[in-house]
Amino acid sequence: MRGKRAQASLSLAYRRYALAVMTAVYTLNFVDRGLVMLLLEPIKRDLALSDSQLGFLTGIAFGLFYAVLGLPLARWADRGNRVTITSLAIGLWGVTVMGTLYVASFSQMLLARVAAAVGEAGCKPPTYSLLGDYFPGSAERTRAMAIYMTGGLSSTLVSFVAGGYLNELYGWRMAFFLMGIPGLLIALLVRLTIVEPRIDARLSSPAREQPPLRAVLLMLWRQRSCRHLCIALIWLYTMSLGLGPWYAAFMIRSHDMTTSDLGLWLGLIFGLGGIAGVLLGGYVTTRWFANDERGQVRVSAATVATLVPCFLAFLTVPGKYQALVTLIPLIVVFSFFLGPTYALMQRLVADEMRATTMAVVMLLANLIGMGVGPQVVGLLSDALVPVAGIDSLRYAMVAMSGVALLSAFHFWRVGSTVKEDLANVMTPALASARDERRSAVEAV
Repeated sequence: MRGKRAQASLSLAYRRYALAVMTAVYTLNFVDRGLVMLLLEPIKRDLALSDSQLGFLTGIAFGLFYAVLGLPLARWADRGNRVTITSLAIGLWGVTVMGTLYVASFSQMLLARVAAAVGEAGCKPPTYSLLGDYFPGSAERTRAMAIYMTGGLSSTLVSFVAGGYLNELYGWRMAFFLMGIPGLLIALLVRLTIVEPRIDARLSSPAREQPPLRAVLLMLWRQRSCRHLCIALIWLYTMSLGLGPWYAAFMIRSHDMTTSDLGLWLGLIFGLGGIAGVLLGGYVTTRWFANDERGQVRVSAATVATLVPCFLAFLTVPGKYQALVTLIPLIVVFSFFLGPTYALMQRLVADEMRATTMAVVMLLANLIGMGVGPQVVGLLSDALVPVAGIDSLRYAMVAMSGVALLSAFHFWRVGSTVKEDLANVMTPALASARDERRSAVEAV
C-alpha cells in the first residue's frame, strides 16, 4: 500500500527522474571497482605487489567491510530516511576514492579500499528499497529494476574508457582522484531533489514496526524460494567477483594489450554488452514470462549455465581480437538475470524487509564472493606459475568459471516453489497474527 500511495502522489515524469538519479548513484557506486580491475597491473608494478596481495586488496580487504557494514546501514534504510542515507554514502564514497591520490604503499592502498567500501555499503540498500516504493507494480518494477541494474554495467564503460585514458595521461592515482569528484555532485543532487515517499506515507497512516533481524533471517531460510535464490546469487557472485579483477590483467599478460586500448575495448564490451544483457533480460521476462515467475527463473538458470562454455571460449582462443569478440556474448549472458532476479526478490518479502533482505544477501555474497573469490584466483595463479608460467592466470580463471553450474542448479530449484511462496508472502504483522492464532489453537 505504501508504494501505491507514493506512486499516486508523484508524477510519472518525476518517478522516471528519480530512477535516473538512483541509477546514477548505482553507476558511481561501482566506478572504483572498474578502475581497480583495469589498473591492477600498473598498481602491481608501482607498489611491487604479488597476485596474492592483489587478490587480498580486491577481495577480503574490500569485501569484508562492504558486506558487514551493509547490514546495519540496510536496517537503518528500512526504517529511516533513505534519501539522507544515500546522499551521505555516495558523498563519502567520492571523498575516499579521491583520497587514493596519496597512496604510496600496500598498507595505504588497503586503507583506501576499506574506506571506499564504507561509502559503497550505504548506496545499494536504500536505492534498491526506494525503487520498490516508486514502482510498486510487478511488470513496471521489473522494468525499473532492469534499468537500475544497468548502472553497474554503465560504470565499467565509464571507468574503463575514462580510467584507461586518464591513466595514460596522469597515472593511476590521479585517475582515481578525478573519478571520485562526481560522487560529491551526485550526493548534492540526491539530497536536494529526491523525495522520500516514506515521509508522506507516515503522515497518512501509522508506520509499521520494523521486523527484527532474526525474523528476516528465519524468513530467508524457511522460505524455499528465497533460500535457493540466495544460494544461487552467492555462488554466482563468488564466480563473478572472483574473476572480475582479473579480466584486464589476463588480457595484458596473455595478449600484450595496453591499459588505454584495453580500457576502450573492455569499457565498450562490459558497458554496452552488459546494458544490452540487462535490458534483454527485462524485456524477455516481461514480454513472454510476465505472469510466469517459474519460467523467469528457469530462463535465468539456463543462461547462467551457459557461462561455463562462454568463459572457456574467452580464456582459450589464441588471439586478442578473438578473445574480445568471445567476451561480448559472455557479458550479455552474465547480465541477463539481474533485472528479473532482483525484482522477484523484492516480491518475495514484505516491504519492511526489503533493504535488509538485500543487505543480508549481499553480506553473504560479498563475504564469500568478494572475500574469497579474488583471493582464490590469485592463490591459484601463483601456485600454477611453476607449471603454466604466464598462462597461470588463464587456468586459474578457467577453474573458477565452473562455479556457475552450482548457481544454475539453485536458480532451477527456485522455479519449483516460487508461485507458492509468492502467494504466501505477507507483512510481518499478519505473520505475527497468524503465528499467535496457530499457538492458541495448539494450546487448546
